[in-house]
Amino acid sequence: MARLRISPAQAWRDFLYVGAALPLGIAWLLILGLGLALGIGLLIVTIGIPILAITLLLWKAGANLERRRAALVLGRPIPRPAPREVPPGRLAGWRSRIRDRMTWRELGFMFLLGLGWVGISVGFVSIALYAAAVTAVLAPLAAIWAPDGSTLGDAGPLTLALAPVAGLVLFALAVAATRGLAVLMGALAESMLAPQDRGELTARITSLEATRSAAVDSADARLRQIERDLHDGAQHRLAYIGMELGRARAKLKTDPEAADAILATAHEESKRAMRELRDLVRGIHPSVLTDRGLDAALSGLAHRASMPVEVRSMGVDRLPNAVETAAYYVVAEALTNAGKHAGATSAAISLERRNGTLVVEVRDDGRGGAVRKPGSGLEGLAQRVEALDGSLAVESPAGGPTTIRAELPCAS
Repeated sequence: MARLRISPAQAWRDFLYVGAALPLGIAWLLILGLGLALGIGLLIVTIGIPILAITLLLWKAGANLERRRAALVLGRPIPRPAPREVPPGRLAGWRSRIRDRMTWRELGFMFLLGLGWVGISVGFVSIALYAAAVTAVLAPLAAIWAPDGSTLGDAGPLTLALAPVAGLVLFALAVAATRGLAVLMGALAESMLAPQDRGELTARITSLEATRSAAVDSADARLRQIERDLHDGAQHRLAYIGMELGRARAKLKTDPEAADAILATAHEESKRAMRELRDLVRGIHPSVLTDRGLDAALSGLAHRASMPVEVRSMGVDRLPNAVETAAYYVVAEALTNAGKHAGATSAAISLERRNGTLVVEVRDDGRGGAVRKPGSGLEGLAQRVEALDGSLAVESPAGGPTTIRAELPCAS
């Protein structure tokens, strides 16, 4: 039969987890007992509603604390449920919380911890066992100062000699019992506080539907923009070049000098058309991004920017094409906004890979006030990033500075 081995560090974590359940259980006994009793009892005079609302917020905060405390036993915190879409309006938000099954599972666990006496009981048992073990080990020393007529004062030498041995046995029992109680409490917490697979799957499907729709809308808007750029720019120039070449051809025999001047004008116009087409192609997908990677592409953006731009890249190798493209456009749009709209005089680009996530940050010293809103460039960037399960955050207080931060999963 295998021997039970518990490391001193784990024994200490088990005691912290189980022992702290005693004062926490007493606290939740008072909070839930008083909050629910007052709230339900005073519903008839309306004041009970805010009392119940405060109690709900408190038990949700307590549930999040228990998720973090479970790391002492499970080795990791219990994950929180994914945030759900909350309808606008304060009343709708509270209605959503009340209808959420996780809210009532959290109440059930906090109820067991306090009103159900589970936390109080397991904490009391663990602390009592350790206290008895320490008392027995220290009995011979305490007997020196014990008054006559007391239990220790009248104890014989054999009893005092065996007390430390009994204390060590009690200590081993306390470690094993606390370990068992900690495992049971951790399993109970995980079963009641961990997100439900079905609920997580539903939230995930909803999120994917939203990001897919947003990505389709963003791609459609981008295609329309490309069409407008071609129609208003290169297409007009190419049509003009064709007309000029026709004029030059008609004058070639009768007026060579005029034909040469027309050809020179058409030649300059063709250069402009080529530049516009090159810029347009670069806007769709720059070739340097494919050939040399994100570092080189961002260095090119910094070089072409209208302000000094510092680039800090911390060992980022080649990444999936979609990730590199999204990161490129985040930086390109941020630098464009900083130069055209924010009046920035300098900017900094930070690129770092952390635990399977690419973190891209662009900071400028402009006037601030950038806002993500429907139809804006930032909204299009956010949709592109979120389509890859990433996130985009914009911090742009009035007066600046502005920081745009994108996090893109890139684990292989």
